[in-house]
Amino acid sequence: MMLQLDSTQNPKVRQLVRYRDKSAHRRKDGVILIEGVRELERAVAAGWMLRQTFWEPSTAQLPSWAEGHGQHFRCASAVYDKLVVRENGAGAVGLAILPAHRLEDLKLPAQPWIVVLDGLEKPGNVGAILRTADAVGVDAVIFSSLDCDPYSPQAVRNSTGALFNLQLASAPREEVQAWLALRGIPPYALHLEGATPHHSVDWTKASAMVLGPEDRGLEASWAASQRVKIPMRGSVDSLNVSVAAAVVLYEGLRQRS
Repeated sequence: MMLQLDSTQNPKVRQLVRYRDKSAHRRKDGVILIEGVRELERAVAAGWMLRQTFWEPSTAQLPSWAEGHGQHFRCASAVYDKLVVRENGAGAVGLAILPAHRLEDLKLPAQPWIVVLDGLEKPGNVGAILRTADAVGVDAVIFSSLDCDPYSPQAVRNSTGALFNLQLASAPREEVQAWLALRGIPPYALHLEGATPHHSVDWTKASAMVLGPEDRGLEASWAASQRVKIPMRGSVDSLNVSVAAAVVLYEGLRQRS
């Protein structure tokens, strides 16, 4: 059953706009805004709990996977346009409960393959890395700073919902470093001045690839990590961080296949 939502001044609409625009509001209330029917279906399939869904005006009936997942609203055009980020809206927007995503909850194999994102601020890059991490079968993605927001609408969109298939965890940088050290998982920092080519690392063993922002690089506390570089022959001196991540991750997949 769908209720009708016609006013852009409805408190639900105002709250959703705050969630869309401000990560602090989402973190405070423990929710995530998911845009797109495909992304919502993947979230439900992965066991995420939907609190509410908001459907475009032309929606005739709910898909079967949405039944029993909170309240559902068919939106007037003005309401729906106010809620969505992407131009066509991709059919629906959902509000889901955000899991805790603690380090201690990760279930890892004997030789885990982990990605650590530290200080990445652009949600498009974060989403693209999550999509690649899912494609190659990474065991977990860890966020070691609040600058990384994997739950922003743009990151969710760029991941095409892949983040719902991944084990995720978030903790302060120092906790992540201590957690890796305790479990004997060496961090490999992707760095322009790295001494080791990425294809020379044995990615079949326990390993954590650490990525930082393109403009300022990784924090000094990662200095003890082994620095890894991607060899380049042309005139450019760097790659976009999501492209660099894909290059290294597919080398890891090649080794692990």
